Amino acid sequence: MRAVQSRVSRAIRHLPAVVALALLAGCDARPGADLVLEGGRIYTVNAQSDWAEALAVRDGVIVAVGDRAAVSELIGDKTEVIDLQGRLVLPGIIDQHAHPFYAGEEPLFQCRVAFDASFDELLSAVAQCSRETAEDDWIVGSAWGSHLIETLSTGEALESLDAVSAGRPVIFRDDTAHNVWANSRVLELAGIDASTEDPDRGVIVKDPQTGTPTGLLLETAAKLAQRAIPPRSAEDDAAAAAYGAKTLNSFGVTSFLDAAVPPRIAAAYARLDKEGRLTARVGLAFSDGLLTVHAPESLSEIVAGREAFASENVLTDYVKLFLDGVPTSWTSAFLKPYLPTEAYGADFHGETHYSQERLNELVTAFDAQGLTIKIHAAGDASLRMALDAVEAARAANGGGGKVHQIAHAGYIHGDDLPRFAELRVVADASPILWFPTPILTVIENTLGAERANRWWPFRELTDSGAIVAAGSDWPAATPIPDPWTGLEALVSRRDPDGRLAGALWPEQALSLEEAVRVYTINGAIAMNINAETGSLEVGKSADFIILDRNIFTVPVDDISETAVLSTFFRGALVHGGE
Repeated sequence: MRAVQSRVSRAIRHLPAVVALALLAGCDARPGADLVLEGGRIYTVNAQSDWAEALAVRDGVIVAVGDRAAVSELIGDKTEVIDLQGRLVLPGIIDQHAHPFYAGEEPLFQCRVAFDASFDELLSAVAQCSRETAEDDWIVGSAWGSHLIETLSTGEALESLDAVSAGRPVIFRDDTAHNVWANSRVLELAGIDASTEDPDRGVIVKDPQTGTPTGLLLETAAKLAQRAIPPRSAEDDAAAAAYGAKTLNSFGVTSFLDAAVPPRIAAAYARLDKEGRLTARVGLAFSDGLLTVHAPESLSEIVAGREAFASENVLTDYVKLFLDGVPTSWTSAFLKPYLPTEAYGADFHGETHYSQERLNELVTAFDAQGLTIKIHAAGDASLRMALDAVEAARAANGGGGKVHQIAHAGYIHGDDLPRFAELRVVADASPILWFPTPILTVIENTLGAERANRWWPFRELTDSGAIVAAGSDWPAATPIPDPWTGLEALVSRRDPDGRLAGALWPEQALSLEEAVRVYTINGAIAMNINAETGSLEVGKSADFIILDRNIFTVPVDDISETAVLSTFFRGALVHGGE
């Protein structure tokens, strides 16, 4: 019945509400709506009618939005009516770049340390977890900050880690999720020693005096150790995925893209949905893995088997490519060189994981299969390569393919700004990085302050017609996937927590209305699901949230304090209450 109703809904979405309701009534003999919201302010993110007084839902689909008197006609004997008491309703938040499975692993199964922890605090956390861990069990942890990279690059640091881990295997990721620090036991289990050569696109950091590994493994070298981590049970994997989804619900998220998914993680989401435990719409961006889970299959093999995991709430037409690394560890590719260092010299631009020719082949092939492609490109040189690859795919396959995404598209050469709109490429933005943060301070050390601070040109992108969409990248870079912190900072370009003074390139600020679009309909466009969600319109999925404050009337610096009172997905309450 829902499929029939959905087809009718799409056909009549732009008709007047009374007409739409009359047509929808033919899909179901039951009178009235299942749920009606009234007595508040409803911001629809529908350009034709931004504000409404009431909203009605039937079978998980919005059947009316608009005048309270008209919508009240749908209230029947079995209709649940929510009196908003003046509160604000928004469409559900769309986080189109997150890693909820890995985020769910951390509180359930891992040893945790604060991003800003000192070296001694990191060691203290390992010592505590070691005392609580069986002798042969692994200690997997997160997430030391990028400010510790230099400290961890010595044999003395590894000796300190070995001392507090008491022989147990220990591996901790960093705040970018691209690098790890592991103890000698893990290096032994992974077969890494002084004679081990750097893998393609990775670095085994070795002590400059002794030539022995320090346990610091950058980019693909991290996988050498991560692949040795023993797998958990399928139920534990499902628990991690469920924890991640429910946490996102608590911040108002109703749809998200898990941005690096091998088959094992895909299976966890598929199991949740089959058992009725999945509380959001999830897109799976297939890759060969990240952090604790890696797959032996090639990316093409993984993509070929993706339909085995597909369902109404599990969307499988996405793929993730990592083109470069992160500027904090000199692994992103830039048009101009990094600042001179003893290790890299004075003309080091970083490197990419693919040649332009190979990237063109992959993007063209995946585009031809109807996939949405997300390309990690954190430097302006790699970003240009990503745009060139999409341009090649458009030329080969025609311009009608899916919208594609460039993740972490913060450093953009001026010549490439208009190409986002021209090529229908979304700028995938990570909110903790568009205001002053400790990560930015580290990037200033690799690029210089002037270049580092010309980051995230949202005003220019938006004015050019490009789509900017938000992804928390949780748990990389941020311990919580809080959209309200990011939304405030889109408008203020300041640190909402007040940790660092000043503003990051304030000329690039967006209006509040534009910022809300970034977190709602723009995310839906990025995931190619805007026909179903992203705004509150007749015929769309009833994905909406009720807030504790009206973000349009409070001071801008109060937006980050917003709490989500209730989250509804397909008309069902998945977080909070009235």
